[in-house]
Amino acid sequence: MTTRWKALGVIAAAGVLVAGCSSSGGSNSAVGGGGATSSAAADSGPVKVTLITKATGGFWDAMIAGAKKYATDNPTKVTLTTLACKTNDDTPCQIAQIQDSVTKGNKAIVVSPMGPGVIPALEKARQAGVKIVFVDNTLPGFTPDAVSATDNVKGGIEAGDYIKTQLKSGDTIGLLIAVKGVPALDARIDGVKKQLDGTGITVVEGGQQTTCDPKIGATVTQDLLTRYPNLTAIYSACDSPAIGASTVAKQKNRPLKIFGYDGDPDMSKLILAGDTVATMAQSPFKMTNLGIKAAVSALDGQAYDKAIDTGVTLVTKENAGQFKDAWQ
Repeated sequence: MTTRWKALGVIAAAGVLVAGCSSSGGSNSAVGGGGATSSAAADSGPVKVTLITKATGGFWDAMIAGAKKYATDNPTKVTLTTLACKTNDDTPCQIAQIQDSVTKGNKAIVVSPMGPGVIPALEKARQAGVKIVFVDNTLPGFTPDAVSATDNVKGGIEAGDYIKTQLKSGDTIGLLIAVKGVPALDARIDGVKKQLDGTGITVVEGGQQTTCDPKIGATVTQDLLTRYPNLTAIYSACDSPAIGASTVAKQKNRPLKIFGYDGDPDMSKLILAGDTVATMAQSPFKMTNLGIKAAVSALDGQAYDKAIDTGVTLVTKENAGQFKDAWQ
């Protein structure tokens, strides 16, 4: 999660990401399809679709699993190739993967875009007739055929509604800001602020952006405790800093109600242990499962949702056992 959101932080700053690139990327696998399909777009057989994630591991592996599940369930509709770079800020690598997908005749690309540097490659793909679907995040300056992601505006409001039930008037909650200017992360904070307004709960912000890093989350929490001795709670726009905050609370033997957002299995383990209270779990599996479906529907000329909200689930001690082993 840390590097995942660091990459988006660079998007927010509108900088072009630069790193070393292996044109073959960090991962490449395929799920094949069989017999013929009746769709007009793929009379000769299943359509070729590529999923391009930023990297592999954890969140990204759940994305890959979601896409492969759709391909396995629909072998007559799609032949899936999955690609990933070794690091999720390697824009040249992702550009090469987009270009390679077009060269190899893929009719749709489902991608979690790294940054503005990939836009020219996406535009050329579109000019070649390739359908483009974004998963997990959007990219200012390019409108894809569909987006399959969490509605973080709704998720932030839901988080605020729950936190409101766990605190009382007179409490003080510190907000761990992730990366300002990233809409998905900003919405998670704004929703909580909105729902706590007028409750008598004092809302303060950490003085440093965490970039979703657990070590920075710990540092910012320590600073908040120093500046606000009566601090009673922490809310982080992503789980990793919340995990860092729980470490500080334990080291200082300081009770804090800690809330996060993402659905990291490690956060669920802390919830079960009583070290944190709750998180809002995303579903990377659904993002790609529904994203591949949208791409196939677009190629078939069928109606489909262009803005797919994959939802969030409130994870507390009651259901954390369902989320502790893997991303959902």
